[in-house]
Amino acid sequence: MMEVKSEKEKGKRDKREEGKMFSRTLLGFGILILGFVLAGCGGTTSSSYFYGNPGWTVDGKIICLKELESTTKDVFGSETGSSVSFGVVGMSAAGTSETFLFDVTGNLPYSMTCSPTSAAKEYVAYMSQLTGTSFGGIVIRRISTGEGLAKVELNFSPGIISCDWSNTGTQLVYCTTSEVHTINLDGTGDTAVVTGLTNVTYVAWKYGTKIAYVHTVGSDTILSLINANGTGNVDMPAAASVEKPQISAANNNLIYGLAGGSFCSVDVSAGTPVTTEVVANFKGQVPRLDPTGATATYDKLIIENSGLYALDLTTKAETKIK
Repeated sequence: MMEVKSEKEKGKRDKREEGKMFSRTLLGFGILILGFVLAGCGGTTSSSYFYGNPGWTVDGKIICLKELESTTKDVFGSETGSSVSFGVVGMSAAGTSETFLFDVTGNLPYSMTCSPTSAAKEYVAYMSQLTGTSFGGIVIRRISTGEGLAKVELNFSPGIISCDWSNTGTQLVYCTTSEVHTINLDGTGDTAVVTGLTNVTYVAWKYGTKIAYVHTVGSDTILSLINANGTGNVDMPAAASVEKPQISAANNNLIYGLAGGSFCSVDVSAGTPVTTEVVANFKGQVPRLDPTGATATYDKLIIENSGLYALDLTTKAETKIK
């Protein structure tokens, strides 16, 4: 009888061990399946887009800088990775039909300005190599084909502060802190237009018959106009001067810019320049005029108002387009 009892006990123990092994196997499979679920379904990637530095192409489209920020998180919400990239894109005047042109992640563009002539061979020029408050180069790239092929890069030492196209699209104008120069697109023919200035901050020429530049005289910020050959310099009164000037294609005597927190226009055709406030308490940066002189586009420094905006210069209506 004792032998029979031992066999029964042994059977019970075997069954208990089998049950434990089965439970451990189920637990292992459960953990494995949970791992697959967490890895395959739990992680998320979110992307944010920011637009800035807009300009106009000759056929009335917008070109601008686009920043893409991507963040990856696991199922528990912890960040596992992030990346930032930059590209130059084109779009319609309404902000639709966005097209990628070229990547600029390693060398950001500043103050992009498009050539004013020939949509068949259109180029964008922008400053690069920012060091402190000056730039070491100007990059010129073809954009009409959408290929974004670099045409040429001009290098400057000391650095430059601002640049723009000539009204013919065959030259550029640029300034240092004390001089204004013109230069051919291939880097030849670098010519000083005016020298001996104090704190030059901006130049504009596209659409204009004269070069406009902003500099300091005493404690005043002065807008001046000069012929490309260095003759005919005219200084505007301080009260009629604007910063970051843009010359209207519709009226070369009409110059738009920023003054005292407002967006204004200055009519320089009369003996005494006439200043008109377009928008008070203006928050835009570097408003760029379209090829018809009817609309300005710009971005805003304030984060909560980030994006691209268009301003109808007739109705004064502002529209966020991106």
